Amino acid sequence: MPTAFESKAALSAVTAAAVDLSGRVLRGLDGSPEVRRAGLLEAVPEVIGYFTEGSAALAADFYADERERAGVRGVFEVDLTINDRTVKIRRAVAWASDPLFQGDDVAAVKRLAQVTQFETAKPYRDTILDNRRRDPESVGWRRITSPGSCGFCRLAASKGAIYKKSTADFAAHDHCGCTAAPVFRGGETGPEVTALAYVAAKRKRTPAEKAALRDAIAHFESL
Repeated sequence: MPTAFESKAALSAVTAAAVDLSGRVLRGLDGSPEVRRAGLLEAVPEVIGYFTEGSAALAADFYADERERAGVRGVFEVDLTINDRTVKIRRAVAWASDPLFQGDDVAAVKRLAQVTQFETAKPYRDTILDNRRRDPESVGWRRITSPGSCGFCRLAASKGAIYKKSTADFAAHDHCGCTAAPVFRGGETGPEVTALAYVAAKRKRTPAEKAALRDAIAHFESL
């Protein structure tokens, strides 16, 4: 059974393949910026859609393996979470293609990579968190970071502590390589994440929360 880090490496390979293909699509388009944008709007959502199935399947397999590793009894059907994000993806692709109108293909490729990586990785994280919420034997999930992770990710990971609140979302920035790992009764658990980590996982924050988060991230960046 693959470890959390091995599963994360496999996801990185999937997202890298998606990014490479979307970049080749852009470089292969000829014509005016309007024509090339139209081509991207048609092709890139399909590229992302193809790789998201592999991303979600990786997470489902990992979830089942972690459940078995923890010695959880009983049957649980792991579902894939692939939400329809076509509208959001098209908006993001339109944004990514803006530099084409200034003749800057390099910037467009970088923006497109950012969009493709995020959208390809999202179903992996969503699959872990959605199944964790449905599974009565799960006590939460951990954030799995990479060596050299940024201050935000290290803060959110809380040194491997557990997100126990079912309302906690997975906060990811551009090019974020972090993943989530489920935690089960009977397996290796640990302390709960800090209150500030829950703040980092929120989609909407108060001005005071934003200020506290900035200070904490600056602290982690200085370590």
